[in-house]
Amino acid sequence: MRMAWSQLKNLPVITRGGQSLGQVEGLLFDPETHAIVQYEVRQGLPLARRTLLVAASQVVSITAEQMIVEDLVGKTADERTSALPIAETTASGLATTRKIG
Repeated sequence: MRMAWSQLKNLPVITRGGQSLGQVEGLLFDPETHAIVQYEVRQGLPLARRTLLVAASQVVSITAEQMIVEDLVGKTADERTSALPIAETTASGLATTRKIG
């Protein structure tokens, strides 16, 4: 299935376990391979907005109704297993967050 950006933008993002993470706000792609590397997921209200970066490898499925991602996406470092140290968060493809504004 192919999707236009207009269909992907603002698409709800949830984990396999049903936790709502926010909505698709943007994406990052590799200009050499033209592959999507990460999705930017908007969380929170405008004054307290955060962006969650979800690696493409963490996406389970995308439909016209929602994007489903692995359960570890959005967890804090303390909530992850000890096998996933904080220093390897970005390198291993786990989601990271950044404050917007």
